[in-house]
Amino acid sequence: MSSEQLHKKQQFDFSHIVVAEKLQGSKLASFPRRAIAYGLDWLIIILCSEYFVLLFPLMFVFLFFKKRFRTTLVRNRRLLKKNIAIADRKLEEIAIEEKVRNQFRRHMTVYLYVIIYAPVIIAAIILFSFMLSFISEDTYQAAKASLINNLTWLTRPLSDMNDALGLVVSFFGAFVYFTFFTWRWQGQTPAKRFLKIRVVKLNGNEISLWGSLERVMGYTASASLIGLGFFQYFWDRNRQTTHDKITETIVVDN
Repeated sequence: MSSEQLHKKQQFDFSHIVVAEKLQGSKLASFPRRAIAYGLDWLIIILCSEYFVLLFPLMFVFLFFKKRFRTTLVRNRRLLKKNIAIADRKLEEIAIEEKVRNQFRRHMTVYLYVIIYAPVIIAAIILFSFMLSFISEDTYQAAKASLINNLTWLTRPLSDMNDALGLVVSFFGAFVYFTFFTWRWQGQTPAKRFLKIRVVKLNGNEISLWGSLERVMGYTASASLIGLGFFQYFWDRNRQTTHDKITETIVVDN
């Protein structure tokens, strides 16, 4: 290696960081929404772990009604937007100022979405409770204990080799959850989709499977030092946390 090449190698260079032009001016997701999404995702993971036995019949019911359910929701959303647009035009005709109309659209949208989704959520809760009533506590606990014992037997060699690896295995479900959804839904987990925020790459490329896994592993770095990496959001100009910087991503409103 020549002296010129060695000197160049020792120079600071960030030319590899490319920012997509379409991201300029994007509205960044607020910290409360990001925190709520992260908490909701962990709640989903915990509930799925707690009621693992019930996941398969619920998945079957979901897949069976998925197409009809999606068609109904799409039709309702279109009707909702159409009615709000009609109401907005009526308000404009009677000279209501734009600021008031914006507030009306926002509040009315939330109100109507509650009307649309509340029956669905209530029906899901009733179905879940109905299924629980058919499973006795002894049966469920026995199935859960059997599953835990089997998983313990499978992971014991790894845990004996390395305690740190055992910790990774115990959080395997969370790694799979965050990695899979961030990759397949391109920056969204179920909670992020619900709150309408998305992780995007600075260069505008799609998030790869490895990039998704890398970001999930970056949560460990953000969680170190009492979660200081998460709170980096408040003093970073582009609201990037530690795991955002590791994977060169930002979180924006969807």
